[in-house]
Amino acid sequence: MASVTQRLATRLGQEAAHEARDLVAAMMSQPRSWPSYAQASTLARESVAAITLATERRALGAPLAYAVRSAQFRQLLLYVDERVLIPRPETEYLIDRVLATEQGRAGGMAVDVGTGSGAIALALACETQFSRVIATDVSADALAVARENARRHAEALAATVEFRAGDALTPLDDLRGLVDIVVSNPPYIAFGELSSLPESVRDWEPTLALVCPDDGLAVTRAIVAGGGRLLRAGGLLAFETDVQRSRRVAQMVVDDGSFDDVRALQDLAGRERYVLATRR
Repeated sequence: MASVTQRLATRLGQEAAHEARDLVAAMMSQPRSWPSYAQASTLARESVAAITLATERRALGAPLAYAVRSAQFRQLLLYVDERVLIPRPETEYLIDRVLATEQGRAGGMAVDVGTGSGAIALALACETQFSRVIATDVSADALAVARENARRHAEALAATVEFRAGDALTPLDDLRGLVDIVVSNPPYIAFGELSSLPESVRDWEPTLALVCPDDGLAVTRAIVAGGGRLLRAGGLLAFETDVQRSRRVAQMVVDDGSFDDVRALQDLAGRERYVLATRR
């Protein structure tokens, strides 16, 4: 681990040792404490080569999840690379918000719009009573990652998971009035805000999954506009957004006229990050 720490020191300074431990543990699929008590262990040549490659990626500035090609999302260890966003704790809590609803407990058919790595879709397929989960994305690269994650977690999936390519709700015309839940963590950053994002996000994560027109609301607007046709009566619409836009998204849903019980809900830090509504 000393060589990993040394290689990371130029970029990370005093954090190098901490990150070296996390990197080695992740690459060995071990708990974070493992490198501390396994320093005398002799690693296989293949493991050393993989750790060296991950170290080089991190030393060049890649976020740790991209460097080690994995990220934890609820009970799932997902494969991630630069083709998809790194799953966030805020999105994990979106799942909690969905599971706390009557619709989230009832099962049926769920749709995840803009699935990226497949995090939301696969969590719903593992943790809920849904019999069918459909995940869409405009990016063929993202869908390739999501399919790989579905393959890796096939034994844990309690629902059939299907992937469809296309923008917003366009791949779902055959499901009008049949869907129980539409959930989405869409791009919601305005193009003018991209330069203000942290370097690790701006320079590494896929722009297509971060920003969109209409001050970051174009994709959200499309989902709201079509969600009423897609959802059955009593179905749930659930978004993740940011604190600057949550009230605007909630008002957008109200103005659409297809939904009742429109709520802007807080994340664990007390920030309004989620909008939930029920189809009339």
